[in-house]
Amino acid sequence: MLSTPQLLVGISASLSAIACIGMMSCFLAFEECRRCGRRILFYMNLTDLFGAGLWLLTLWPSIAEPELESITPLPCFLQGYGLQFCMVSSYLWTSCFAFHLYQILVKNNKTPEMYEWRYILLSWGVPMFILLMFGVEHLCGFVLIGFGGLPWCWIRAWSDNHWAVDGYVFQMLFFYGPLTIALSYNMIIFVGIASKLGQSSVMSTGMEDKIRRRMMAYTTVFLLTFTWGGLGRTFQVISPEHELSPVFLALTSFFTPLQGFLNCLIYGLNKLVRILFNLLIQSILASRSHTTNF
Repeated sequence: MLSTPQLLVGISASLSAIACIGMMSCFLAFEECRRCGRRILFYMNLTDLFGAGLWLLTLWPSIAEPELESITPLPCFLQGYGLQFCMVSSYLWTSCFAFHLYQILVKNNKTPEMYEWRYILLSWGVPMFILLMFGVEHLCGFVLIGFGGLPWCWIRAWSDNHWAVDGYVFQMLFFYGPLTIALSYNMIIFVGIASKLGQSSVMSTGMEDKIRRRMMAYTTVFLLTFTWGGLGRTFQVISPEHELSPVFLALTSFFTPLQGFLNCLIYGLNKLVRILFNLLIQSILASRSHTTNF
């Protein structure tokens, strides 16, 4: 029987997968959704979709109910390496989107797409470099990825039933470290944009407030999806037996796999997308109705 954290992961990851498929369908179906900013979001949605699929591996029998004293199964390695890549990449895409907004709103850059290849290099290249490092460590006999006390596979904090502080250090350095840098960068960019908007006499007050609220929402989603995991790992360090906090574990299990859904909701779901998405649904229903009548 699945545990509560596993069920939470399953629910959140499923919502993320559905949301990402919906947003990507709009991008592919409508030319209006293929501008540079929307392409950045498409890359983010694609990353989040793969991430959601990897989160769902938590329900895979060999991960949900691993056999004692058995070797680490292939799905566990797939999930651990994949989550490390997709989660870091998704947060880096938010930094690319922040930079994109800065180019448009502050620099008045008329060709922001000139940076697109650099976004791809950063957001997919940096996580891949980290995975290559982990892979080299693995070949040298230092296995970082596997079962580590969490309901899912990731960087191990436990090894052979013993607490491994090295695992915690690697989690901080190669996951929470890059995320903290990305969050700091995003906040600096958003403060710069807000300051520029405050000095501008061109944009209306209503539009300024709307942009500021949207930037606050971006930051809130970032914090909501990664804070609980960081707090949970820190609690585990100071806990006498290095036990997981049930509260932090439940919050992490729900909000972290929900990243794709929240990114779609906050970044991608504007008025135009809602209209186009409704048109897409109507066209699908109309085609089904025509097929049935035929």
